[in-house]
Amino acid sequence: MVKIWHTREMSIFPSLPAVAATLELTQLIVMNRPIGTNLGLYYGLMTLQGGHLLASRGALIPALTAAGLDPPTTKRTWQAMAQGGWHGNELLTTLATRVHADSRWRPLQVGAYHVKALDTVGFFRPKLHGCKTKHYASQADRALPAISFGLCADLGRVGDQPVAVPVHLTRATGRASREEGLMARLAQEAAQAITEQDIVTADRKFSPLTLLHAGLPRLVLRRPKNMTMRRAEPPAYCGRGRKPEYGTVVRPLPRKHRTNTLPATAPDTECEWTHVERGRTFQLKAQIWFNLRLPLQKRWSQAEKALARRTAWTVMVIQHPLYDTPLVVLLNLALEPAQAYHVVHGRWGIEQVPLVAKQLLGTHRQFVHADEMRFRLPELAVVAAGILTYTAACHTPVPTGWWDRRPRPTAGRLRRLLTKVDFQAQPRLGQLREKRSATQQLPVGFNAALASRCQC
Repeated sequence: MVKIWHTREMSIFPSLPAVAATLELTQLIVMNRPIGTNLGLYYGLMTLQGGHLLASRGALIPALTAAGLDPPTTKRTWQAMAQGGWHGNELLTTLATRVHADSRWRPLQVGAYHVKALDTVGFFRPKLHGCKTKHYASQADRALPAISFGLCADLGRVGDQPVAVPVHLTRATGRASREEGLMARLAQEAAQAITEQDIVTADRKFSPLTLLHAGLPRLVLRRPKNMTMRRAEPPAYCGRGRKPEYGTVVRPLPRKHRTNTLPATAPDTECEWTHVERGRTFQLKAQIWFNLRLPLQKRWSQAEKALARRTAWTVMVIQHPLYDTPLVVLLNLALEPAQAYHVVHGRWGIEQVPLVAKQLLGTHRQFVHADEMRFRLPELAVVAAGILTYTAACHTPVPTGWWDRRPRPTAGRLRRLLTKVDFQAQPRLGQLREKRSATQQLPVGFNAALASRCQC
């Protein structure tokens, strides 16, 4: 039987390797938490990975009951998830350490660099009382109340399957309650784990100056199509009027307003290369501008303006034959156009983590209202998504039914298997056990005074 890691405490798991690996990896991630709490986290993560939150439409206690837990165990599991001594980033760090130690996961490598991606995630709570944070919803075309996080992930692959490993979550609280503050705080916290071998990539909403100010030295960013830059050197003085202080404006793509059209700036150079994607060959083209600077803004401080002046950028406009809108890429290191496209195209791997956590595991709808639990449940969902995606990619997929002739190693197929597993009956590590504490002195029953203070 195939296992991810071999330990003396572990005995035989179910016959399917993917299920066995999921149970084992989940236990190894939570085993160093306090006694009792680790068992509750294990039960909670397995409930999420089994998709039981989908059937309960986001209600946690009914999901735990549907997973096969009896009422006392359900209460202890809920208490461990809500008030236990654990932190989401500690679980993510353990998960990333385990995945990086496994040779089957290969990081996305561009030249001598590995790629990290930044993004913001919102778990929408439109009717949650006291929710002060919002996140943009494309379906509604506006920002809706949501529990927001900043997410940092290592991009990589297992075989041909893209697998992003979440390594850090930043809560949108305090000064980071607005999205601009959340992105700045995420960049500052991500900079502490950046090495000399890392490239950071992000979507259009991240400001290049914010990332530079946070201490991220190597950036490859996607930018909006109406972006403008300036040349580093001002044009030569013609002898009349005011002497030029700033470089000329560089507009990578033309811009049209009503009947007026602003033409694009001629590129410094152009290139063309062959790109292979999913067995198909495409001819990609790129226009390149070198030695550019960010346009200075009035709201910037003197330190920010000085940082913008001394940072040189390269802009690439990459045209793919399958897409009408070209890709605008901004970078501050020496990369070939094919390498820059590889980084920006690989950034989509980070979108897989919230997709699995919300739509596949059912946390897109939540009925938890305590101040701490409204953050903890999404954090556990991200951990469960990372485990599920990785273990599914590492093992042979099991068909959903007779119609599934070409199954892919996806998290959805593994989730269907875990729905049928009685994880309580499976062997556990010795550290995962119930905490034997006296509870006779604790109050039981319904407390009307406490319930009246809860705003649901």
